[in-house]
Amino acid sequence: MRLDFAYSCDCNRVVMDMFGFWPKYHSNILRKNWFLISATLIFIVIIIPRFAAMCLFWNEVDAVVQCFSTQVIFMTMIFRLMVMHFRNAVALVDLLATMKEDCLKDLSTIQYAAVLKTAKIGRIIALFLIFSSNCTIVAGVIAMKLYHLDSLYIKKPDPRLSLDFFWVSYLPFSTETMMPYVLVLSLQFLASAITGFYFIFDGFVVMLILHICGQLKLIQISLKNLKDTLTRTKGKNLQMTLGSIMEQHQRVIRFAKNLDESFSLTWFLDLATCTLTFCFLGYIVQKLMHTDHSNIFQMGFPICSVSCVLIKFFLNCWAGEYLISQSSEIGYAFYDAEWYKLPPAEARLLMIIGHKRTRPITLTTGKFSTLSISLFVQVLKASASYLSMLLVVADQPDT
Repeated sequence: MRLDFAYSCDCNRVVMDMFGFWPKYHSNILRKNWFLISATLIFIVIIIPRFAAMCLFWNEVDAVVQCFSTQVIFMTMIFRLMVMHFRNAVALVDLLATMKEDCLKDLSTIQYAAVLKTAKIGRIIALFLIFSSNCTIVAGVIAMKLYHLDSLYIKKPDPRLSLDFFWVSYLPFSTETMMPYVLVLSLQFLASAITGFYFIFDGFVVMLILHICGQLKLIQISLKNLKDTLTRTKGKNLQMTLGSIMEQHQRVIRFAKNLDESFSLTWFLDLATCTLTFCFLGYIVQKLMHTDHSNIFQMGFPICSVSCVLIKFFLNCWAGEYLISQSSEIGYAFYDAEWYKLPPAEARLLMIIGHKRTRPITLTTGKFSTLSISLFVQVLKASASYLSMLLVVADQPDT
C-alpha cells in the first residue's frame, strides 16, 4: 500500500496554483519571478499609498489604528512572498520532491493507516483555511467598499485622500475619471486577493510538518515491530535493519531542519503579526461596539481577520507541538523492541535512537523560541495585555 501524494497536497496545490504560487521549477521568466512581482504589486498599490495617506491623518488615533491593523498583514505577506521567491528552487521544491519519494514507499496496513491519519488532518486544515480566507475576503470587500470601514474614523478627511476605494490611499494623480478609477480599484482588489493567500499559505506549511510526523510514526512502528522482525529472521541482518531505521530517522531530521531554515523567520514574523493584529483589530472591534452606526459587516471583517490570524498561528504552534510529541515518542518506542535482550554491540546502536527522546525535533521562530502550544498561550496573554493597555490609553481625556 502507498500513500497518494496527490491526496496529501491537492487542496493546497489547487489554490496555490490558482495564484501561481505552488513551488516548482519554472523556465519562463515571468512565472519564475511571480512571487517577486506579486510582492512588488502589493508594495506599490497598497503599502506606499496607505502609508502616504496615514501622514495626512496622523493626528487621528482611531483612523491610524484602523489603517495600521491591516497594513501589518500586507507587510507580512510581502515578506512571505520574498521567502517563497528566494527559497523556492533551493528548498521548497526539494522538500516536495522528498515528500513525493516518501509517498512511493510500500507500506503495511498499520503503517498506511498511520500516515493516512496525518494526511487527513493536513487536508482538513487546508480546507478550513481556504474557507476562512474566502470568508475574510468577502467580508473585507463588503466592509471596505460598501461601508467604507477604512475611512470611518477619519473625521476631517484631507482633500488629497482617495476615499472611494477598498483602502484609503494618497495617489499622485487624479482618479476622478473612469479609467484611472477602475484601474486603481482593480489593482487594489488583486493585491488584496493575493494577500488572502496569507492564510492559505499556512495550510501548505502545516502539511509539510504533518508529513514529518507521519514519517516519525513509521519509525515508531518499525521499532515496535523490531522484535517480531528479529524472531522471523532468527537474529540475522540486525545491523542492516537498524541501519535502515536510523537512515530513515536522519532523513526525517534533515527534512525538519530544511523546513525550519525555510520558515523560521516567517514564523517569527507571524508571532509579531499575531500580537499586533490582535491588539489593533481588537481595539477596532471595541470601538465599533460603542458606535451607533456600525453594522454586521463592519464588525465582521475585523472579527474574521483577527480570528483567522489567531487560528492560523495556533495551527502552526499545534503542528510544532505535535512534531515534538511524535519525535519524543521514538524514545519510548524502542523499549518495545526489548533492546536490553540484544547483544551489547547491537543494543548500543538501538540506544542511539532512544537518546533522541531527550532532544526531540523542534521548529523555531527565528531562533527566538520553539514553535509550540506554550508559545501560542504566551502570545495570546501578551496580546490581551497590550490590548487592555491600548484601550486604557485611548480612554484618556488627552487622547
